[in-house]
Amino acid sequence: MSDRVIGLPDICSAEHAARPALLGRSTYSYGELETAVHAVAHRLRELDATIGDRVVIWMDKRPEYVQVMLGALHAGCAYVAVDGAHPASRLSTIVADTEPILLVIDERRLPDVAEMTLPQSIRTVAVVGQADGGGATVPTVGWTDFLANTETVRVPRAEITPSSLAAILYTSGSTGKPKGVQISHRNLAVFVEWACAELAVGSGDVFANHASFNFDLSTFDVFVALSVGAAVWIISDEQARDPVALADGIREHGVTVWYSVPSVLTLLTTSGSLTPDAVRSLRYVLFAGEVFPKPRLAELATLLHDRTVLYNLYGPTETNVCMYHRVTAQDLASEDPLPLGLPVGDARLLIVDEEVPAFDEVGVYSELVVEGDCVTPGYWRRELLAEEHRRHRHPTGDLVSCIDGQIIYRGRKDRMVKLSGYRAELGEIESVILRHCSIEEAAVIASGAGSTARLKVFYTLRAGALDLTLIGLKRHCAEHLPRYMVPAAATCVEALPRNANGKIDYRRLAG
Repeated sequence: MSDRVIGLPDICSAEHAARPALLGRSTYSYGELETAVHAVAHRLRELDATIGDRVVIWMDKRPEYVQVMLGALHAGCAYVAVDGAHPASRLSTIVADTEPILLVIDERRLPDVAEMTLPQSIRTVAVVGQADGGGATVPTVGWTDFLANTETVRVPRAEITPSSLAAILYTSGSTGKPKGVQISHRNLAVFVEWACAELAVGSGDVFANHASFNFDLSTFDVFVALSVGAAVWIISDEQARDPVALADGIREHGVTVWYSVPSVLTLLTTSGSLTPDAVRSLRYVLFAGEVFPKPRLAELATLLHDRTVLYNLYGPTETNVCMYHRVTAQDLASEDPLPLGLPVGDARLLIVDEEVPAFDEVGVYSELVVEGDCVTPGYWRRELLAEEHRRHRHPTGDLVSCIDGQIIYRGRKDRMVKLSGYRAELGEIESVILRHCSIEEAAVIASGAGSTARLKVFYTLRAGALDLTLIGLKRHCAEHLPRYMVPAAATCVEALPRNANGKIDYRRLAG
């Protein structure tokens, strides 16, 4: 069990203080980052912040975002990250739910906030990019004024414990209302300690932060990097889907550690931007969040240097990363799905299926349950949903199978459908469709129920590939799937819709 808490790293020397910490729109050294973090913590103390108070951040990705996150942690508060692209209505829901003491926004969002009825808990709205305040229903201060006269302030770290709340990250709820996943310092520390030991990273590394700060992938980029004194390139929202800008940034900053969802790596691969010069510095490329189609993964591997190591990481927000697999040459040569691999830290993996107890039976998929210190305390102000988490136990809703002792991801329990009386996992159908040489991406949805249930696939074509007919797609699927799992309809689209985290947005396809 980890006894660490997460936050500002100790700066032991003037040399280390001069090293770059945050890269992007502007560069901040570790000394400048330390000054900014103490300034934010000092202002929170002036607002009478207490242990566990919340700080909500809603702005574009920029170095100041990280400064506020670390300042909140230093003062004993929990940060609540909201993606800058999320609508004002979502921000309004989150601030009403968390009742923060401080709201930090950028200048572009001030008109939206000025029209909101904010909770009485908010004592100040700090506006990054604006010198002075004005324009909201609570006291507003520009970022320059907010940090004024704090250059020499040093604030003792709040007396927090590993079980103290570090962050609340909001995910989509089944009711349509977002739910906040509580993350403790212990949850983060378990992951950080594993990553530092497994990857042997140090102060000479440069991490690329591609994920939004409201996405749990970002905790790796920020906290692992800063814990070893490495630099973090904060990839701006404008660069995030621009393969040329991403490749240029990897080369310019000498990125050694990359972590993102597979779709971004596929974008880089297919764009032709990953030249030998661009990938020369990469030591590790890690991916998580969705299945990486094997053909696309193999193509990526051919573009990387022989010394670059690929990792498949697994874990829902409620556990952060709880399993990892180092990709081998044998994995790339095989058509079989990548295994989820080994547990992180003290994570324990349970496989349960009330309907089918014989897990080793071929074709049987069962739910993965995770136990251990990686499991978060539960959902913010949703006690009924937190019962399992109080026992450090999380049913993932992910279906897995076991092949030769390896746990293989098979899809979502909530994407399991009944077709002609048989259970079918839509993710399995997608994986088969992706084997077709002409198809780049694919998403399968089910419409109707019972005898009227129909499968429909939306897909994109690979560059230069000819479109295929529905009959051709059906024939391809029939070679690998039972008849009831062969899609009845197919639509070729220019691009699949995606949510803020880069995952396929199935709700929009179904709508």
